[in-house]
Amino acid sequence: MDLKEIQDNIARDIHGSIKHVCLKLVDKLSSMRPTQLQRLTFMLLAEFAEKQPDDDELQAALTALTTIKHNPLTLYFVFYDEGEDREIAISASEAMQSVDEDVFIHPRTGEEVEDFAHQLKPVYKASKEFAAAIAGRDGR
Repeated sequence: MDLKEIQDNIARDIHGSIKHVCLKLVDKLSSMRPTQLQRLTFMLLAEFAEKQPDDDELQAALTALTTIKHNPLTLYFVFYDEGEDREIAISASEAMQSVDEDVFIHPRTGEEVEDFAHQLKPVYKASKEFAAAIAGRDGR
């Protein structure tokens, strides 16, 4: 699937003002190199969309861009390990399960982490399909 097909899919399947936010984000992201699309913070995406981070349209657009068919973005989380002063990538499903069960097991030590919620941060990256579409367009 190429970039135009991804954009057409968004234009067809997403409605209202959210569609414009989605297309704006995809346009901005498509101007970047695939290597720059591996750690997109919520604040950075808000800046790209020219929206406040608590804007309902931004939040709905990000949900749409991670859930529609041929989704351009993938949601994951990073766990900030204060002891090691490093971030560890965590799948969205693992993070959600931890929140639901109120238990988080440290991915490296296997120990339960107390008060872990403030150490989990949502992050986005280009989906493989979107990265391939950009690379294909640029001949990379």
